[in-house]
Amino acid sequence: MPQGNVAGGKKKKKGRAPKHQNSFAFKHNPGSKKTEKILSSPNTGVCRRCHDKIEWRKKYRKYKPRSQPGKCNLCCQKNIMAAYHTICTNCAGSDKAIDAMEQRRKSTAAAAAVVQSSDSAVDEAPTSATPNEEDNDDTTAACVSQPTEEAAAAAIKRARRRLRVCAMCTSEPALSKYSNGDVEDEHLIEEIHLIEDKIEDGVADNGKKLTLREIKTLERKIEKLHSEIKERRRQRKEGNDDDDDDDNSEEQEEASGGEDDDSEQFDAEDEDEANDPFLLAVGGKDKLLVGEEYQKMLLARETR
Repeated sequence: MPQGNVAGGKKKKKGRAPKHQNSFAFKHNPGSKKTEKILSSPNTGVCRRCHDKIEWRKKYRKYKPRSQPGKCNLCCQKNIMAAYHTICTNCAGSDKAIDAMEQRRKSTAAAAAVVQSSDSAVDEAPTSATPNEEDNDDTTAACVSQPTEEAAAAAIKRARRRLRVCAMCTSEPALSKYSNGDVEDEHLIEEIHLIEDKIEDGVADNGKKLTLREIKTLERKIEKLHSEIKERRRQRKEGNDDDDDDDNSEEQEEASGGEDDDSEQFDAEDEDEANDPFLLAVGGKDKLLVGEEYQKMLLARETR
């Protein structure tokens, strides 16, 4: 019998909770240059699960940067600069890596389908069509299949061109660089994808081959769209900061409600000083001699 099970098929408890629980979360050293370098290092080219792993390492100071380039498992070149990556950026978009990833995903899906089919009932066989219906279906399929297959092949080619394998686990597709984009920027992102597809195809809208000048123009347009997305994100961030500042100012105004009473008290004290007979006889508060001026006045009286 496995150690983790007891009679009745119930799992045995692993044990009690740790004696010394953490009372506060880990905090980085704010003056550490290495911590600043780690937190500023990019986390791209990986899937969602690997992305979260690396972010956890950064958060709790478990991240270890590379001291020298790593060796790629596909091209065997030392051109991996990011920590924990196993393949380089060029190989992440290669057909070899994508085929291997799709093969692993298909085998995993097939194994899951076998397990699911063993538990489910067998579906009923579809009814057979009449000979006339079959002839009509074949004629219609022959007319529609060729353009449909060409469009599907073109769509698959475009999607495969944008696909990147996770450079860490190589088992899942990597996150897009626009995965954290806002809904308001979707039309700009889609326009960037269309321009990139046009550059990759090398064909203009009129069906002719793109010239070098036209390619440079499209690349500049992509850079302009990137700049527009960054500017929009900056404006949204500043808007959120302004809202936070407004909330803080309201809280400060509420907290400073008692300061009005203090100011009224100071005004009353100033009125009392103005009505003081001694100050009136001297000529006002400004005419009072204190410190060194008072000592000089006494010495002048003694010398007379």
